[in-house]
Amino acid sequence: MVQIKEFRPLIYNLEKLNKLKIDFKDVVCPPYDIISPQQHRVLLRKKYNFVNIELPKGPTNKKYTNAKRTLSSWKRNKIIVKEDIPAVYVYQQVFDYPKNSGKFYTRYGIFCLIKADPEYKTILPHELTKPKPLEDRTKLINTIGIQTSPPFFIVEDEKKEFYELLKSLAKEKYKILSFSDNENNQHSLYRIVKGIKECEKIKKFLSKKELIIADGHHRYKVTIEYLKKIGHEFFMGYICSSSDEGLMILPTHRALPESHIYEELKKYFEFEEWDGKSEVKILFYKNGEFKVAKIKSDKLKKEQPYFLLDKVLTELEGEQIRQQLFYHQEMKEVINFADKFNGCAFILPPVEKNEFIKIVKKDSVFPPKSTYFYPKVLSGLVFYDFSN
Repeated sequence: MVQIKEFRPLIYNLEKLNKLKIDFKDVVCPPYDIISPQQHRVLLRKKYNFVNIELPKGPTNKKYTNAKRTLSSWKRNKIIVKEDIPAVYVYQQVFDYPKNSGKFYTRYGIFCLIKADPEYKTILPHELTKPKPLEDRTKLINTIGIQTSPPFFIVEDEKKEFYELLKSLAKEKYKILSFSDNENNQHSLYRIVKGIKECEKIKKFLSKKELIIADGHHRYKVTIEYLKKIGHEFFMGYICSSSDEGLMILPTHRALPESHIYEELKKYFEFEEWDGKSEVKILFYKNGEFKVAKIKSDKLKKEQPYFLLDKVLTELEGEQIRQQLFYHQEMKEVINFADKFNGCAFILPPVEKNEFIKIVKKDSVFPPKSTYFYPKVLSGLVFYDFSN
């Protein structure tokens, strides 16, 4: 049973930002784990950008106290305030994909409080967590006592009931925020207070469902440990319908800085010429040439590409192979990496949404970097103070 409820989040004070002539697009940031060092430097130059809380600057442990000091200052100066009335928040994103293609999509999700499930019975993971990000997020939440950004969940919604409910709540009368980001994506936030009938229907729908973690395994694990520590049960999450056309899983390609593995791969794969257009399970690139990699083993032929490639590479090189891989959603980036280091690249298809759900419900854990849910949920729209 998934239990949700309304909450009073911390939010940016729009009136104050307007007086200071600060655009809302300049205070939000991506989730911490996809912010590049260059982007981090740019965001830090923007006064009151949420990156100061989400991914604070400073040496080692001092950065966490920097975040706490910044948070206290912003509260004191009413840059951020706590909402007066408990509510849930529908978040609408309108974006084009591929970028500049002119093909637009809209995605709907909901920010709300969710009852924690430390046993992972109704909240299902699809990736393993790593010690370093866990340590970082643990130190941050223990120091500042707020949840900066929510884990991103998917709910199975074959009949589009949840999707239609969220869509029906994206009405002008509920809108509290609307802005365009630097890539011209449109963002709108709708506040839905307790008692609205559609909200009660959402609670009822979710009470019979499971949630799947799409993004934020480290955030979720750290948060449930923090909840145990403070004796609370609920945390802030973002939930999206599996049937939402704006919920995309982009492929994540791989590259290795050495090409010697090509000869070893021949034990497992037959390499054939590629016609330049056919969709294939695994496309192999080396020295300017693409080849279709076809698995020889009948036992592995039904495996999903990510599982198949991971099994072969770890069998050949061991678990440490994952530390050598370069990952990127853009094919040109892994090809450039392969060329730069005289290596090779593996071009993979995206995981299908239905296949993703089926695999997760079988308690299977995907290899690292198998999924990239797009677009990301911006940090700084709403954030949760556990002292509510």
